[in-house]
Amino acid sequence: MLTFIARTFAVTVEVFLRRADSFGARYLSIQAAAAFLLILVWPAFWEGHSAEPMLVFLLLYWLALLRARICTAARVRRGGPQPHSLFNGAPLLQRFFRRTPEQRIKAGLEFLVVFLVGALLLPVSQPLGAYLMFAAFGAGATSGMSGALQHRRSLDLHDAFVEQRDAAEAFRRMRGE
Repeated sequence: MLTFIARTFAVTVEVFLRRADSFGARYLSIQAAAAFLLILVWPAFWEGHSAEPMLVFLLLYWLALLRARICTAARVRRGGPQPHSLFNGAPLLQRFFRRTPEQRIKAGLEFLVVFLVGALLLPVSQPLGAYLMFAAFGAGATSGMSGALQHRRSLDLHDAFVEQRDAAEAFRRMRGE
């Protein structure tokens, strides 16, 4: 449940931070729809503050989401190599930080950018600023979890390779080779 909440926050900023044509075909699904409700409900926690900036953000989010879905669908229709169907997009900041690994940009640099934008917006709109700060944590957490999962899978694959190599050597010895 916490992962779903983090992903719901994350998707609302990822559509701005990632190349529109780079999302996996299944990535922008249920959490993208849940984000609509989250953005609508968020101002209710901020009595006495205008909900207008959050509604503007909602409009911008839906436009960015629509663009990402159209670009992703067009890429799928064209055929050719496709990323993992649940890929959360290629970072736009990769253009400026070519030597920085994608995972470090997603989990670190994007977190800082969104968090700082949120902090700078607090005097203008507390609900929007706080929302973006929460979204930064959601995006950072989901990217961190994804990186940890990928690392664990790589270790498992390496372990399987070592085990199979050892089994093959034992098999060759058994056959007298």
